[in-house]
Amino acid sequence: MAPDEHHHSGQTFENADFRGHVFDGPADFSACVFDGGADFTGCVFKGRVLFTGAAFQSGASFYGAVFEDFVNLRGATVRGDAVFTGAVFEDGPLTRDLAVTGALVLKRTTFRATSHLGHITAGELDLSMADFEQRLRLEVTAGRIRCDRTRFLGGVRILAGTTPGRAVPESAVWPEVHTGVEVELADTEFGGASMVGPRDPDDRPAWPRIMSLAGTDVAQLTVSYTRMSECRLAGAHNLDRLRIEGHNTFDIAPPSFWLTRRFIIRDEHLLRATWGPRSGRRRWPLSGASEVPESSSEVEQVYRALRKGCAEARDEVGAADFYYGEMEMRRYGQFLLARSRFEQRWWRGWAATRGEHLLLWMYWAVSGYGLRAWRAFAALAVLFLLAAAALQAWGYPPKTHMGFAGSLRYTMRAAISILRGPEQKLTPAGEWIEILLRLAAPVLFGMAVLALRGRIKR
Repeated sequence: MAPDEHHHSGQTFENADFRGHVFDGPADFSACVFDGGADFTGCVFKGRVLFTGAAFQSGASFYGAVFEDFVNLRGATVRGDAVFTGAVFEDGPLTRDLAVTGALVLKRTTFRATSHLGHITAGELDLSMADFEQRLRLEVTAGRIRCDRTRFLGGVRILAGTTPGRAVPESAVWPEVHTGVEVELADTEFGGASMVGPRDPDDRPAWPRIMSLAGTDVAQLTVSYTRMSECRLAGAHNLDRLRIEGHNTFDIAPPSFWLTRRFIIRDEHLLRATWGPRSGRRRWPLSGASEVPESSSEVEQVYRALRKGCAEARDEVGAADFYYGEMEMRRYGQFLLARSRFEQRWWRGWAATRGEHLLLWMYWAVSGYGLRAWRAFAALAVLFLLAAAALQAWGYPPKTHMGFAGSLRYTMRAAISILRGPEQKLTPAGEWIEILLRLAAPVLFGMAVLALRGRIKR
């Protein structure tokens, strides 16, 4: 076929069937209208090919196509899906203002010399198992971006927007409406410095939402103004080197009268909603199906890595929240292990596990793992009241006239005395009460001071 026979600019095709065709020279489909199906499966384009402004009314298939030269898709529109599965792009493509109402499928596609894709508008962009051999800038407006096992060998900069009229997810916990694009980054390979962020940082509801980083090495990844509240982090590698810029957009623990609000990761929410006691599951509602972490230790390791990253970045407040989550998962793990050993009738193992769980529970109750100053001060006040009541009942010799207010003053003076307590005759029981008071009060006061320092340190 002569090269001039490939020029179809402005033509209308009822059912375009070019399957397996080899275009030896340049091909021009600019401004063409494909009323029926457009099937370019297995085609080989050896020269430049133009689809500028083309309109595909019933989808388009370029399955396994090979583009040996530059391809121009600028301004093309596709009603339905545009499938490029297994295609090879030696140069380009130019995709500025490409619009696809359905899914733009680029699975297992190879891009040899592509440095920019976009701006693309699509219902969904599927880049699963695609290979990008050069550093890429991706600008896309979509409802979802899938990058499962995608390889960005030179790194990538993803600037994502959301399609208009996108529904609000039921799991949104923030007060504003969230309509951001869902970004799947499971088992993704970043060969260079990479970033995920919004096209417009000022549009808070449209910030992208990363859904999963499982199996991905995030050592070279930065997320900027991107929501992490629904992101699965268990299984990700080098989380301590993940950089999070902008606002902290992790999930927030469900409110409770006793518990302080804190940032949590999605994995903890899933674990508590699935394996926790029935009374606790009502506090951790779960919407939609999702893979649950195998154990609390897996979530504990995620928190530890995130804490390390915050500590190295001098973010003491963020590190404190992640340390709280780490200790919560450690305590929660002991609870689940004790329950399992109780069901197995292994009483010795149950007793040991239950003892460690009780120790961690006390540490949580009296000071919030050394991070909740108000709990330590409240525990100190309760200690003074109980000690005063105990001294009033058993601590003084007969005929000693000491009211409750006097006993309370005595316990406070005894607690803050460094070397010797106030002069007051006590019974043997009273002396034991004073010894316990002088041991416990400085510990609680020290926890309160450390908690205050942790909340204000920068």
